[in-house]
Amino acid sequence: MKMKFRLLAAFLGFLAALPAYAQTAAPDAQESSIAWKRQVSNRLVSKRIYPRNMPVEGGTAKVLLVLDRTGNLISSALVESTGSSELDAAALAMVEAAAPFPKPPAEIEEDGLHLTAPIIFRAKTTLPWSGSLPPAESAGEQAKIDAKMRSICRGC
Repeated sequence: MKMKFRLLAAFLGFLAALPAYAQTAAPDAQESSIAWKRQVSNRLVSKRIYPRNMPVEGGTAKVLLVLDRTGNLISSALVESTGSSELDAAALAMVEAAAPFPKPPAEIEEDGLHLTAPIIFRAKTTLPWSGSLPPAESAGEQAKIDAKMRSICRGC
């Protein structure tokens, strides 16, 4: 959930910098443009793909999307690399998987819509005890933990 929020927050951050046509448009036009960009962002987030061999440090890729008037993806290109070919490929695959996108509002009159989307891959986190549960201090302590679990989780 935390990752979705961070990715969505970063993507919405780029949406805040509206193009010139949206700044001069009526408030309703601005709202529909922002709502459409949110839909595009949500569509991308829903198709997030993590590569198996993701680097420990994660990264952010910037991808240029070119859409037509119906929301179909015309092309996508990597504008800024994460520094990892696996993450860059995953970012482009995510865009391909998300297509087609929602149809843009009528207020946006451009034929080829260009959007730059940041795709954030959060760094892997590892547990201090190497991914397994820490050992119990003693058999008595483990018995107490087991008894507590049985009392909480009846029938599990």
